[in-house]
Amino acid sequence: MIRFFEILPGTLTWATLIGAPVLAYFHPVWVSVYIILFDLYWFLKAGNVALHLMHSYARLKVHRRIDWIGCLNKLSDLDEFRFELSVLAARAENKKLKTFYQEQLGRINQIPFDRDLDWKRLYHLIILPTVNEDVSVLASSIESYIAASYPKDRMIFVLATEERTREVTRSKIEYLTNNYSDKFYKFIVTVHPDNVPGEARVKGANITYAAKEAQKIFDELTIPYEDVLVSAFDADTTVANNYFAQLSFNFLTVKKPLQTSYQPMPMFHNNIWDTPAIARVIATSSSFWQLVEASRPDRLITFSSHAMSFKTLVDVNFWRTDIIPDDSHIFWQCFIHFSGDYRTQPLFTTVSMDAVLGETYYETLVAQYKQKRRWAWGVTEMSLVFPEFFKSNKIPLWKRLLYAERLLEGHYFWATASIMIAVLGWLPLIFGGDRFGQTVLAVNLPFLTRIIMSIATFFLIFSVYVNLVLLPPKPSQYSRWKYFSMIFQWIFAPIVSSVFGSAPAIDAQTRLMFGKYMEFFITPKHRKHPLKLEQLEQVRVK
Repeated sequence: MIRFFEILPGTLTWATLIGAPVLAYFHPVWVSVYIILFDLYWFLKAGNVALHLMHSYARLKVHRRIDWIGCLNKLSDLDEFRFELSVLAARAENKKLKTFYQEQLGRINQIPFDRDLDWKRLYHLIILPTVNEDVSVLASSIESYIAASYPKDRMIFVLATEERTREVTRSKIEYLTNNYSDKFYKFIVTVHPDNVPGEARVKGANITYAAKEAQKIFDELTIPYEDVLVSAFDADTTVANNYFAQLSFNFLTVKKPLQTSYQPMPMFHNNIWDTPAIARVIATSSSFWQLVEASRPDRLITFSSHAMSFKTLVDVNFWRTDIIPDDSHIFWQCFIHFSGDYRTQPLFTTVSMDAVLGETYYETLVAQYKQKRRWAWGVTEMSLVFPEFFKSNKIPLWKRLLYAERLLEGHYFWATASIMIAVLGWLPLIFGGDRFGQTVLAVNLPFLTRIIMSIATFFLIFSVYVNLVLLPPKPSQYSRWKYFSMIFQWIFAPIVSSVFGSAPAIDAQTRLMFGKYMEFFITPKHRKHPLKLEQLEQVRVK
């Protein structure tokens, strides 16, 4: 059964890519009708995506204004907090703010009377895995955790290193330990052993080892697992000032805190001004898709940096140590463990990571392609999850079918949609010959498809706007003309969607179809102006 689901997505993709021109030759009219319907579907989808993007951006703006530590303190007196939220909702200066207060009021009203709302009991476990990243990358990530508006004596930090790169990371570990070990309640360095039987060289193996080492500390200190929230980050993950406070508030007030993952909004902004236009479009598009999904929490699945209850993590036996898509698969582990009664709660706060940047333009493009192919390797989730759906009678049938359809649809359109949009409209004209070329439909088909997709392109305006307002401040070494490139870059969107969207997905699905299993690709964290150890030391002194 597993092998069947490994073959299925690639088969559907190649059947589409090969079948489209074949059908265009034998049945050009059928294909033409399908093209028009397909273009209309993507026109409506583009509009829907734009609306969800603007909705999430608006919520992100509102949540940035909230004093989340203040909200946590107010949980000690729910009656007073309810009254305050009611007043704030009535006096709100705009609709979005009013909606926020009303949502929080509704959430407060459904909190069980016996829930412990003392936020000071919570600990945050931060796992930062590293292989060969520059010390300045790691230091900038740690600095953001220290700068966050949350007590550091409730943070336990784990620097998760690999034995195979121990010699390379020795000086980095020494520097980070000397400068940051006293900034957290606990500062732990773990060394994940190499060549462990049953494990692959993947991030999941490293962070699982780190989490198990932290578990020993919790046991020694008798810290209940229910009081620990674990944030699994990438080496370059920096957090917004309100991240830990907002995460704590959501954990304490969500309906089922142990049956929920918490997904902040990932932005690839750390080095966005240094990257070439194509890499910026890809990075921005990835961020936007997560913003879109955040406004549809029923569809949201954990991606990249995420958080969850440590007790839940222990109950599902941590992240898988033998697969590449550990960040998404942990959601499915929990979903199956809780018989479908599990969800991902969007956090409208940001975590920022590096956009892909190699030492040369060519290296950047190659690394970008490999990163997207690694993400597309998430298609393996079908072979991991679908068999569990078949075996589980506890998950409602409608929910199994719904989530299976979404998973299959997502990977199918990832591989085929941009190519079909680009070339499908021309297939009947190319392959239909005289049998089709003189028909009224043939004359109007290019015009109809061009009009529909041109209108759909209008929705790019929303992406351009959100991109500009979310950008971090421009570095001083760049002129104001750099802002123009941030707008001009979107002309590469059609190329990016095909070359760095469909192509990596087809590559991954084809490899899986033929049993050519991939190894984990570590995206290079290259920065144009990295700080050296002595410069970092000066920054720390200041």
